[in-house]
Amino acid sequence: MRKKQPFFFLLNQTTRQFSKSFNEHLVPTGLYLAQWSVIHYIHLHGPCTQRTICSNLNIEPPTLTRTLRRMEVLDLIVRKEGTDKREKMIHLTDKAINQYDSWKEQIISFENDVIKDIPDEELDIALQVFQKMMNNMKASEVTKQGE
Repeated sequence: MRKKQPFFFLLNQTTRQFSKSFNEHLVPTGLYLAQWSVIHYIHLHGPCTQRTICSNLNIEPPTLTRTLRRMEVLDLIVRKEGTDKREKMIHLTDKAINQYDSWKEQIISFENDVIKDIPDEELDIALQVFQKMMNNMKASEVTKQGE
């Protein structure tokens, strides 16, 4: 039997601290982690529906709705009709596209500060562990949905 460790408590506290530090680091830009996640996803994958963003970023619909509303007010996204008129496609605005590289540079700088003094081998192991945990959780969801 594995010795009990505060792994999940520490993981939760680490992610909370990461979000807090991320947001504090980007205060001058007016950007927050939730907004960056959406911007980065759309930048990589192109315009998409709210449902697609929820599914791929593991965000609850009401939470994403609030984030998207704030982003619209900030002129970071715009909703346009897609091929299916019932669903709107979410696009980045020119403002968001023009600021993307600057935001990304600041975020990379922040991330580099967070992982400084951690050898690449340890980071690779952490990434593998996180991916296995995500796979286990997704498999568990599929199993529960099939019951």
